Amino acid sequence: MKKTILAFTMLLSAGVYTMAQTQETQNSKPVQYHFFTNNIPSDWNYPLIGLVNNVDGNHASVQIGLVNSTTENFGGLQAGILNTVGGNVIGLQSGFINATGGDITGVSNGFINAIGGKVSGLQNGFINAVGQSVYGIQNGFVNAVGQSVIGIQNGFINSTGKEVIGIQSGFVNSASKINGLQYGFINSANTLRGLQLGFINSVDNVEKGLPIGFLSFVKNGGYKAIELSYNTINPVNIAFKTGIREFYTYPMLAYDWRLDKDILSFGYGVGSNIDLSKRLFINPELDWLHQVSLDFNHYTTLRCNLGYSIGNIELVAGPSLVWQFKIDADDFHHNYTAWNPSIVSVNEIKVGWNAAVRFKF
Repeated sequence: MKKTILAFTMLLSAGVYTMAQTQETQNSKPVQYHFFTNNIPSDWNYPLIGLVNNVDGNHASVQIGLVNSTTENFGGLQAGILNTVGGNVIGLQSGFINATGGDITGVSNGFINAIGGKVSGLQNGFINAVGQSVYGIQNGFVNAVGQSVIGIQNGFINSTGKEVIGIQSGFVNSASKINGLQYGFINSANTLRGLQLGFINSVDNVEKGLPIGFLSFVKNGGYKAIELSYNTINPVNIAFKTGIREFYTYPMLAYDWRLDKDILSFGYGVGSNIDLSKRLFINPELDWLHQVSLDFNHYTTLRCNLGYSIGNIELVAGPSLVWQFKIDADDFHHNYTAWNPSIVSVNEIKVGWNAAVRFKF
């Protein structure tokens, strides 16, 4: 059996050597096709399967090995631990590390993908870097694009140097211009045309767009104000309102000195300023206020204010509907082991009013 395997190996090596010698004569470049280390010249379009595959020039076929290297353009399938192409790739590049000096049309799939030119298709990996633009989908933990993304950029951290036309989705998103949807925990853009949806949004300019988040900061043309107000629930309230005039959000604190205990409350709200004229506006708001107490005492308030603007000061006042929902802690813990509607001590809607002054900055 061993003699048979040895004879077959010698015959195969002789065949490969003869083919290599013929190809070397035709191309005037050395050819090594040993299956362990393969070195071939440009346009020698035979499959390369070995530990290390090197092509000096162009290759259009299959490269499967631990290390695959092509100095110019490649078309087909390149699969290995480390894949490098000096020019463009048309097809599939799959490995632990993929590096392409030019463009890729197809799929780049690996742990680390680095493309010097543009991607037309899918780039999927843990870390993706593109020097120019992405036309299609970029999916990974960290995505970085030097120019634009036309399609979808999805990852934990996304960074695009110029424009995103489509969707940018991740925990932290950054782009020069958003033309579509930017969705994440922290979003940042110089210009927004579309929807910015996140916990913290930051944008320099809003052009036919809307930032929606827990807090949204708009540098140019945004709405930022500190409000001091009185209402029938709490005599002293302070709120920080930020966003744009059409839609803003605000955290707030409330204080009621008339109570013996549980004098502080905190809450959050959303609102809009609908301009009727240069100075006059309608101001609907909806907020939720929770008392700092062992009891569960919660207020939901819908306001319909009329506002008047004087420079950087706004005066607002109007009626409100207040829904109070309260559960006494003593009754809940001492008398009940499970939910029972009778433990609700207050569940009613009341009519109230409020008045406020805002200082814009």
